Parts: sequence; structure tokens; C-alpha cells
Amino acid sequence: MKIGAVYIRVSTEDQARDGYSLDAQLKAIKKYAQSNNIIIESKYIFCDEGISGRKAEKRPAFMEMIKQAKSKPKKFDLILVHKFDRFSRNREDSVVYKALLKKEYNIPVISISEPLDPDDKMSVIMEAFLEAMAEYYSLNLSGEVKKGQLEKHSKGQLQTRPSFGYNVSNNRLIINNSEAKIVKLIFEQYTIEHLSMMQICKNLNNLKIKTKSGNSFENRTIYYILNNPTYIGKLRYTPNKRKGTYSFDDLNTIIVNGDHEPIINIELWNMTQNELAKNNKWKKPKQHIDVDPKTWIKGIVRCKDCGCTMVMNGKNKIRCNGYNKGKCNNNVMINVQDIYKLIIETIRETITHGIINNIIEKKEKCATNQYEILIDKLYQLKEKEKRIKEAYQDGIDTKEEYKENKRMILKEIEKINKEIKNLDNSKQEKERKKEIIENGKKVYEILLNDKISIKEKNDVVHHLINKIEFDKNNNLLELYYN
Repeated sequence: MKIGAVYIRVSTEDQARDGYSLDAQLKAIKKYAQSNNIIIESKYIFCDEGISGRKAEKRPAFMEMIKQAKSKPKKFDLILVHKFDRFSRNREDSVVYKALLKKEYNIPVISISEPLDPDDKMSVIMEAFLEAMAEYYSLNLSGEVKKGQLEKHSKGQLQTRPSFGYNVSNNRLIINNSEAKIVKLIFEQYTIEHLSMMQICKNLNNLKIKTKSGNSFENRTIYYILNNPTYIGKLRYTPNKRKGTYSFDDLNTIIVNGDHEPIINIELWNMTQNELAKNNKWKKPKQHIDVDPKTWIKGIVRCKDCGCTMVMNGKNKIRCNGYNKGKCNNNVMINVQDIYKLIIETIRETITHGIINNIIEKKEKCATNQYEILIDKLYQLKEKEKRIKEAYQDGIDTKEEYKENKRMILKEIEKINKEIKNLDNSKQEKERKKEIIENGKKVYEILLNDKISIKEKNDVVHHLINKIEFDKNNNLLELYYN
């Protein structure tokens, strides 16, 4: 009597409906084993559920079976499958692993639905034919799935897991209010507060906020969220994209309008994309970016009427680019040297007398967002405290378990209460001004140094100053620090 291992696999609900369910496969294999004097032990039943048969290395139970087949002394004498396509839908994998098992360890793979004599020449041909058919079916199915995905996407229908900030109901994205607050916070901290992706990750992980997958936040998580058009009511699809990879500049990417409610407004989205273009180290610089600017105020002076950048017009003057495009009435030109003097004089006043008139930050909104997230966490913890008390009262938890669970929750509540207390805007404001003054000293020295290139000066000015707004009605230039 021989000892047999069992390998069963199912990849889709359709296969389950067509009689390929795991239970159906196992039942048929056990019946075959009983009729052929083969013993099956439960520890040698290997099952991959909801996994494609295309790649062996992505099937954990399959790889564990191969590992155990190599063990000495030998654990089982043969492997039973319902059909050969359960073993593999990739001819290369099938041939490699069957040859390995048969030649190296004398363990044949037997299909109970396709009985073949391993020593018969015609059986070898038939087995190869069955493997080829299985691979054809898999490749054809993959093509049909992609075709269906493209069709669904063109109609604005969801076909992936929901992005962080959304749940799914009736195949439609519905805002998850708790997660949506975090999405807004991420956009605002990056774009308005100018926090790095790493600092945003630290903030979220300190609050023990998890991703949809239950993982901690990483730089790439923040990067993906900031580039995800789902948050402005769009859906994105890139045909033939390799799973787990992304390229937001892929020319094959198709973006369509979704039928879900946006979380981020278009103004904040556009500001974020501009910020990413400036700071993003993963992205190649755009072709039109001037690597050798003619002035060190390039991209920093903006028209108050339309928000467009003031660009060079002639050798020494700048004018609203919105006017150049025909969408703004501000046709006033400003001398570049006058702006140089304004910036240098303003920085000097700041570092000498601590005069800071304007700081670009909307911390009221950001702080409120963060406050709401903390309050949500507090509410969830208090609800959890109620549940563990009920579990103790119902006799599910012991007194000791209840005490330990309560201690941990109260510790977390105390930590969050401290975080709420630390949301002190006045303290943040003082620290921010101190940072501007320190950075201002360095920038001031660089701007007065004739040996430093215009490009370097432009870089440091952008680091210190967010924008200079030109108000044509009052003939006023107003400087705003980052």
C-alpha cells in the first residue's frame, strides 16, 4: 500500500460552480485513493485557494509540497491531482516539476480524471497535449480578462480594490469618512505644511493608523496616494501593467471620470502635483524645465489676479503668463532688479528684526483635520473599552484578561489625549518663525555672493520663499515665506 499526497487548487468562483471546488476535488481524489489502495494522511493534503496556476512560486502550498517531496526519508510515494491543470497551467513549470519529482525522487504525479500510463509512449504525448491545452486556456483567459477590464474602465466602472479613503458598495466607491480625513491630512501636510513624505509616515505610524492592507505607512504609500486621481473623482487603468509596479507617466495609462464622490478638491490636487514636480526624486524632470534659469526669481512671482507665474518678457522684465495665454487682464511688466531688491531687503528685515509678515500655511485647517483624526481614534478606543467590559461580563474573558486589555487601552487613550493637547498652534508658529529666520540668514548670504550661480540662488530662494504675489490694483509686491 502506497502513501499519497494530494494537491488541490481553485482560482475562481466560476471553477467552483463548474465542479472544481476544493471539496469536490478532494472528495473525488479520496474515492480514487480508496479504490487503488492509496493511503492519504491529512498532513499531506496541500491546498491553494483562489490562486492562479500560471506560476508555481506564487503558490505557497504547492511549493511546500515540493519541499516535502525532497525530504529524506521519503514521506509519500505519489501525488494525486484532480486534473493535470490543477498541478500547473504553465507547461514549463509542469515539465520541470514533474521531471524533478519522477526522476530525482521517484514520485509520479497522477491525474485521477486523466488516467495515463507513465511508461506508455502515447500517454507521454497525451500528457503533453493536455498541458498545452491548459496553458492555452490560461493565456486565453488572461486576454479575455484584460479585454473585459478595459471595457469596464471605459465606462467608469470599478475593477480594483478600493483606494485608501473609500469602501465599496454595489461595485461603487463610497467615502470612508475616517480614512478620508487622513487622505486630506496627507495632501495638506505635504502641499501646505511642506512636510516630507518620511515625516508624514512617522506622524501616521505614531497614531497607529494602518493602510487598507493593515500595514504601516511607507514613503511609497504616501507617494502613491498623492498621485492617485481617484481622490478627484477619476479612475486610472494601465493595460499590461505588472502587478505591484506603477509609473504615473506611462503613456498607456487611461484616466476616465468615475461615478464616485471626490475627497480632494481640484485646487489642492493641482498644488500637490506642482509640489511633486519640484520635489519628487523618483520622477524624471519635465522636458520644459529650464535647468539654467536667466534669473533667480524664476517661478516664484505670481499674479494675484489669476495665480499664474510671472515669466520673462524681454531681457529684464517679467509679465503674467496668464496674460500671454489670453486668460488674464494683467499686462503690467515688472523690472527683475526691483524684485531682487525687494527680496534681499525683506530677508534682511526678517533676520535683523524678526519681521515676518506672511507665512504660507493653513494650519487651522490642517490642525483641525489632525484633531478630528485623533478624536476618531479616541472614540474607537472607548468603544473597544466597552466591548472588552461586555466580554468580561459575559464570561468570555477572565478578570485578568479584562484588566490587561483595559490597561493597554487606557495607556493608548492617555497617549492620544497628550497628542490632542500638543496641537498648540502658537507654539508651532514660534518654531516656524525661528526656522525661517535661521534659513533666511543662509539665503541672504548666498544672494549677496556673486560667485554663486543663478541656478543655485534660484534653488535656495524656492526653499525659503513660497511665492511673491503681484497685486496690479495696488501696485504691490507681497512676499510669502514657506
